[in-house]
Amino acid sequence: MTRGTVAALTGAALLAALPSAAAAITAPPGVRVQTVARGIPQPTAITFDARGGMWVTSAGNLATPGDGVWYVRRPGARPRHVVRGLFLALGLTWRGGVLYVSHVTPFDRTGAAYRQRRGRLVGLTGWNGRRFRGTRVVLSGLPVGRHTMDNVVRGPDGRLYLGIGSQGDATRGPSPLSASVISVDPGARRPRPRLEARGLRNPYGLAFIPGTRDLVVTDNGRDDLGLGRPPDEVNIIRTRGRARDYGFPQCWGQGGPACRGTVGALVGTAPHASTDGVAVAARFGRLGRSIFVANNGSSLFEDPPTTNVQRVALRRTRSGYRGRLVPFASGFRRFDPLGAAMGPGGALYVTLWVSGRVIRFTPPG
Repeated sequence: MTRGTVAALTGAALLAALPSAAAAITAPPGVRVQTVARGIPQPTAITFDARGGMWVTSAGNLATPGDGVWYVRRPGARPRHVVRGLFLALGLTWRGGVLYVSHVTPFDRTGAAYRQRRGRLVGLTGWNGRRFRGTRVVLSGLPVGRHTMDNVVRGPDGRLYLGIGSQGDATRGPSPLSASVISVDPGARRPRPRLEARGLRNPYGLAFIPGTRDLVVTDNGRDDLGLGRPPDEVNIIRTRGRARDYGFPQCWGQGGPACRGTVGALVGTAPHASTDGVAVAARFGRLGRSIFVANNGSSLFEDPPTTNVQRVALRRTRSGYRGRLVPFASGFRRFDPLGAAMGPGGALYVTLWVSGRVIRFTPPG
C-alpha cells in the first residue's frame, strides 16, 4: 500500500486498512500487532498529544535531511516532517502546549564535529496544525560524548526528566551531569538542571510508574568487559530526595567493594542487548503492572535473541519493587526495536529504527 493511498483513507476505512506488522513478529496470544506509521526514517522516540496525535523523533549517527520531528495525526495517516535540523533527537514530550525535544548540536553530517557536540533541550511553541512558530532553548551546553542526550519525559511534579549519557565507554567525564538523569523546571525564568541520579552509563529510556513519582530508566552496560558481561539494566529512581549512585563505571552488578553504596538494578537484561525504549502500564489486558523494554540488539556480536521486546512483571513490596523479566515479542529485524511508549487505549507503541515504522501492540479486549 502506498503512502498516497493511506493518506486518502479516513475514519473506520483507514483503521480497517492498516497493514499488519511483519508476519515474523510474534506476541502473546490475543495481542494484536499492527503497523500504524511507515516512512519515518530512523524513528527513535514517541509521544502523544492531548488529541491522540503521535509525534516521533528521527535520528541516526550522522545528520540527514530526515532528522527532527514527525507528526502522525492518526494511525495510518501519512507522517509529516514538521521540524527539521535537530541532530540526534532521541526524546520528546508535551507539557502545557509546548513540545520539548532533547537533541545534540551542531548538525553534523560528517562526524568531524564529534568533539564539539553538546546536548540541548528545546521547547517548540505555537503549533498551528502545520508548523511551530517558535523555539525556546531550555538547557544547552550539556556534556555528551560517546553517548548523547537520551529521552525526556514529564514528571507528575511538572518537571522534565531526561537522561545524559557518559562521555566514554568506561568513564563518566569531568562534568557531574555526565552519565546521569537530571530534571528541570522548564517554566522557570532561568531553568537549572537538578541531579536526580548518577552512575548511569547511557540512561536511554525513561518512564514513570503510573500513580507514583518513581522513574523507570534503562541503562546500557560497558563494552570493554567481554561479550558475556555486563548485563544491560532496568532501574528505578526515586525522584524525591538526594541523587543516588547507580554504579557506573566501577560497579556493573558484580558485587563486592566496587558496588558498596550503589543502587542495584531492578532486573538485568542480556549483555550488550542495547536495552533502550521503555514504557510502563498499570495494566495491559489481563497482565498486571508491566514494564516493556525494547532491546535494539548487540553491535558486538550477531545474536538474534538480543533483538526483542521484553516485559518486566512488576510487583510493589514494602521496601520498593521486585521485577521478573519475561518474553513479550520477538521476530524483529536486527537493530529495529528502539523507542517505546504507552498510547491511546492502553496500547504499546514501538519504533522500528531500521524499518522506518511504528508498530502497535493492542491487548485483548
